[in-house]
Amino acid sequence: MSEEKKKEKRITIEKVSDDIPIEDIKELFGVINQEIPGLIKGLLNALYSADTAEQFALGIGTIYKTLTEQGLPEDMVKAMVNKYADSINIIGKAMQNINIDTKKKYED
Repeated sequence: MSEEKKKEKRITIEKVSDDIPIEDIKELFGVINQEIPGLIKGLLNALYSADTAEQFALGIGTIYKTLTEQGLPEDMVKAMVNKYADSINIIGKAMQNINIDTKKKYED
């Protein structure tokens, strides 16, 4: 059996009745609580590490230099570089699109 198969955790929930399998749900949430923080941390480290920032800066410089060498107007070059930089900020863009309303609204 390969190492991946040995490390793989699986939870199987079988429907025996309409009752909620509380122990299975507890186990599922336990696995989620263990795995999700590491996944989020890994994602953020991948997106916002020093190496990523360096690559981003090199990309910006290369785009700017190439567009300038092609003879494009400075304002067009700046606009294109800004659009590129803006497109890279995935998490920031996603967070802007999340509407969190802290007030609960109740209808009478």
